[in-house]
Amino acid sequence: MKKTLLYSMLSIAGYLLVLSLGAGRSADAAAISSCGCHPTKAEKQFTHKPVRDGECESCHKPSGQRHPKVKKEAFLLTDDGKVGLCNECHERKDIKKYVHGPVGSGDCLACHDVHQSNNVAQLKEPPARLCFMCHERTQFDRKHSHPPIADGNCTGCHDPHQSDVKFMLKGEGAKLCIICHDKAMFTGKSIHKPVADGDCNACHATHGTENPRLLREYFAEDFYMPFNKNNFALCFGCHNNKMADDKLTDTQTGFRNGLDNTHYIHINKLEKGRSCKVCHDPHAASQRRLISATIAGFGRWGIPIRFTKTETGGTCIVGCHKPKSYDRVNAIINP
Repeated sequence: MKKTLLYSMLSIAGYLLVLSLGAGRSADAAAISSCGCHPTKAEKQFTHKPVRDGECESCHKPSGQRHPKVKKEAFLLTDDGKVGLCNECHERKDIKKYVHGPVGSGDCLACHDVHQSNNVAQLKEPPARLCFMCHERTQFDRKHSHPPIADGNCTGCHDPHQSDVKFMLKGEGAKLCIICHDKAMFTGKSIHKPVADGDCNACHATHGTENPRLLREYFAEDFYMPFNKNNFALCFGCHNNKMADDKLTDTQTGFRNGLDNTHYIHINKLEKGRSCKVCHDPHAASQRRLISATIAGFGRWGIPIRFTKTETGGTCIVGCHKPKSYDRVNAIINP
């Protein structure tokens, strides 16, 4: 009798142990391959947390049957598959003034794989390729590219979900640019108007261009060159080219000695015409009229410029040269 009872108890214990081990294997299988019959959804580098935890029912309705195809409504999403489902766990990304098209239409899966990916944030493609699934590549295939573009880092400037700034930018105007660029170039006693307005785009193409420094139009880099208006196409996009064409003027420029146009004298020469950048800083300067404190000299020596503004003109001392003055009202005869 005792042997029979002991045998029965051992049988029951063994049965319970089998059930227990079986349940453990099912849990492990769920964590690896969700329901246990579909291919694994948790083998890539980045996996959605519910998938990783085997919590398929966080997003899907359980069918109550072995295979979803048994019932048409089986294993449907708990929401309609739009952004509402994602917002049950994730912070809303559609509340700012400008919302990325896929986010606005609730199509998170346009960019993200819902289960797993080898790309960070479960992106469907590496960032360098993802954006071009929708956006045209043409404007980015230029001789000179903005480093974030060349690096495939569109999110360096753009928020992929939402922003209060147009074009999904992470900052307004120059505030965005100084995230990477030196803030000092935007400060000084005189500031170029586009810079003061925060409109770096007035001169620079932010994605890419055929010109160095991402300039929208050609600008000659040489110190001296024969005068050609095309060399300063960038500047003459805003400034009147007559300031370089007219030898005499009383209206085209304030940089004149009586009627003698001193811009013309500096720039309009057959051989040694100066570039605008010889005297002017295109961003900001510590002197009035965007006059640079130093300009490129010989070797490591920077040629100093000292400019003093007067009510009707000014005086300029360049390097070791004698002062040169100009006056719009009473022309000065310089020695």
